[in-house]
Amino acid sequence: MDEYKLWLEKANDDLRWTRHNFESKEFAGVCFSAQQAVEKSLKAYLLSKKKGLKRTHDVVSLLGDCVKIDRSFGVLKNQVDILFPYYATTRYPFGNELFSFDKKKAKEALGAAEEIINFVETKLS
Repeated sequence: MDEYKLWLEKANDDLRWTRHNFESKEFAGVCFSAQQAVEKSLKAYLLSKKKGLKRTHDVVSLLGDCVKIDRSFGVLKNQVDILFPYYATTRYPFGNELFSFDKKKAKEALGAAEEIINFVETKLS
């Protein structure tokens, strides 16, 4: 199987995890797994275009690389911006602050992830 297909499969696994987290009201988990799903889907697209695997969790940077190949990815900027901070803020305290996550943030993150992954899948079909 092509490597990009494996990355897309893992992105969809993470998206299922995201939905499960939402149903379980694990709102920080929703935000983290949504970010992870999108990161992997963007990497899948880049791998499909024979770009090397970029070892980063920065979904904004990954989206920028996708836009360089296909400008239509630019429509995903707002959704990617939603997910960008969730790699770190869901997992670590910052200074003396621990971020909180609620149903509204989780729903927004899940929606952004679903939209981005659907977009990537249409580009890969």
